[in-house]
Amino acid sequence: MTTDAEKYTVRSVERAFTILEALKDNGEMRLIDVSRSTMINKGMAFKLLYTLCSKGYVEHDGETGKYRLGKTLFELGHAAGNQITERRGAHDILRSLVEKINETAHLAVLQGSDVLYLDKVESNASLRMVTAVGIRRPAYCTGTGKALLAGLTDDEVRRLMEGKPMRRFTPNTICDIDDLLAELALVCTRGYALDNEENEPGIMCVGAPVRNRDGVVVSAISVTGPTIRINRETVPQLANEVIKAAERISETLVCRS
Repeated sequence: MTTDAEKYTVRSVERAFTILEALKDNGEMRLIDVSRSTMINKGMAFKLLYTLCSKGYVEHDGETGKYRLGKTLFELGHAAGNQITERRGAHDILRSLVEKINETAHLAVLQGSDVLYLDKVESNASLRMVTAVGIRRPAYCTGTGKALLAGLTDDEVRRLMEGKPMRRFTPNTICDIDDLLAELALVCTRGYALDNEENEPGIMCVGAPVRNRDGVVVSAISVTGPTIRINRETVPQLANEVIKAAERISETLVCRS
């Protein structure tokens, strides 16, 4: 039986996006490397790259023969970011949160088993974590990720993580699915998630879920900083502020529905 994906997918478009994703992951690439990475034959890969170059989505360096992502994608990404529902109304609330606690704040959504950062407001502290909008991080070892995963059932989390290696980034990283589920149950009980130096040594993160009008977790926010400022003593107060900010963002989603 033909599925909707098989029925409606345009193969050439799918291949073009596969090339863009390869360039995103690998940086500058030669034609042969694009072909090998995407398993698209060289002739078709060249035609797709030529078309993408003509529209500005890919650029070609005539000296090196390498291809890279084009500036048009930057414009597209900026426009997309401004149109993301979860981001609308959230930025001002994140800014207010940072002004209050002076730690860097993030807004993220779940993308597969990763979190994708949609927005951030920097702390003005000299010592702070360097991150960027548009990057991904594993959900199981981040504050926003745990807040998002806690909105799923145990079975949904198991399916999401199935076949995904839980890499140990630090001695504190949770690398067992049952331990992760126990941690997510704790997140649900206390209302906030904690990255206890699990993604990067010396860095802690406090996250909380953002819900739509139906109570479904659609995004999450967090504050991130060094353990000299975010630690077991300061977490309760910070968590209270993060939860309140997440609830305010949730209210903006309800008003827009």
